Amino acid sequence: MKRYLQIFFLLLLITGFAAAYEYHMPVNIHPTTTPAVLMPGDEAILAIELQNGAASYGVGKDAGAGSIAQSALLSTPLNRTHLEGTEGIEVTSDDYRNLGMIGPNDQITIYYRIKASQNITSGTYLLGFDVVGGYDMITIHREIPVKVDSAAVNMARAESASSKFNLNVANPRENTINAVTIVPSAKGIRFSPDEYYIGTMDSDEVFTISFNIESDNPGKALNEPANLNFVAKFKNGDNWRESEPYSSSYAPPRDSKNQNNFLLPLGIVAVIVIASGAWLYRKRKLSNKSQNGTRST
Repeated sequence: MKRYLQIFFLLLLITGFAAAYEYHMPVNIHPTTTPAVLMPGDEAILAIELQNGAASYGVGKDAGAGSIAQSALLSTPLNRTHLEGTEGIEVTSDDYRNLGMIGPNDQITIYYRIKASQNITSGTYLLGFDVVGGYDMITIHREIPVKVDSAAVNMARAESASSKFNLNVANPRENTINAVTIVPSAKGIRFSPDEYYIGTMDSDEVFTISFNIESDNPGKALNEPANLNFVAKFKNGDNWRESEPYSSSYAPPRDSKNQNNFLLPLGIVAVIVIASGAWLYRKRKLSNKSQNGTRST
């Protein structure tokens, strides 16, 4: 009789176990891409968190809270996953198999490597993701969005004074970029610093930086206008990127010392001319007076 009772309770357990998974496999899917927004040619890591949400749905609650039966019912086996690429985005890593069990409110994270093609256009692309699990081998399908944006660091000239050149540097992207460095170049010109390290730039953040400009020949002053070029180097995730060159003209300020040295001789000449004119005028006037006095006599 005792054995029959054990078999009866075991059948009840199995029946409740199967009923808990009759409708769905309660797995929540949370994807994250690093970098958050790709550039053409970028490689990225797509992290997909799989969480057992059975407790949130109330699955297995009829088995009795805290019982062994409920724990078994709430645990979910994950058999395999599959990530499908799309036009312009390639999945470069393998799918997962036999991931094991995840208990109530537990989660595991799987990682895929993806790569954007060089000629991909800006936009949002949907990658098809499937996870197969549960005791009845249910497949859950999700569309995972991946953003692509070709925008790089923007640069524009700011107001400059004396021998400094000021530059506004902006990040127009939706995501943070790192190791931002501005590298200047121009023929016959020496910049100080020779490159400007900004570091991390958040989305829509703007920095104003300054370069000192002088001739690369210590014995020759910078007197002629010059064309300046600036390139921004930065990291988008683990990908090193470089912006298109930004060009701007630069006119050196007038050297007040040289200008004064030039004006000084002119001033001396002007004084001599004025003094000479005054002396001649006075001499001529005195001569006229002398002649008039002689005639009257």
